[in-house]
Amino acid sequence: MKENFDKALFFVITDEGGYVNDLADRGGETNMGISKKAYPNEDIENMTIERAGEIYHSDYWTPIQGDVLPSGVDYVTFDSAVNHGPKNAGIFLQRSVSRAGKKIAVDGLIGSVTTKLVLECDRQGLITDILRERDIFYQKIVANDLSQEKFFKGWMNRLARVAVNARTFL
Repeated sequence: MKENFDKALFFVITDEGGYVNDLADRGGETNMGISKKAYPNEDIENMTIERAGEIYHSDYWTPIQGDVLPSGVDYVTFDSAVNHGPKNAGIFLQRSVSRAGKKIAVDGLIGSVTTKLVLECDRQGLITDILRERDIFYQKIVANDLSQEKFFKGWMNRLARVAVNARTFL
């Protein structure tokens, strides 16, 4: 929902943390979750919260239709987009809608058909299922690249925090 962006952004930035340049992290140099790989022309180390918010709104919240998704589902999908990219977030959402019994194409693009079907689903059920999708995704990352195992516990802790934070939107 439109009025949820600032609250969702607060939770995402809190989870993403400040400046990090861990050579083992495939995200590379990041600040508040914004990576130099994705934004090579940005001054990552000196990024402001305002600039991070602009990027998150235009490149993550808007593509996942955050202003249209129901409260709670918007936040979980937004957090998914930040961690896995908007297309994967769309896939997680669409798979969850499909498992809720709705006939939907799973293409990762959240448009009017997806948002209409999301509104017909149980919000808490979608939130739980999206988080399960993310858990599986993280497990696959580690299975495909054991060097990423050191991040797994942190990823699982984040999912737990997202589950708790999502309740504040319901």
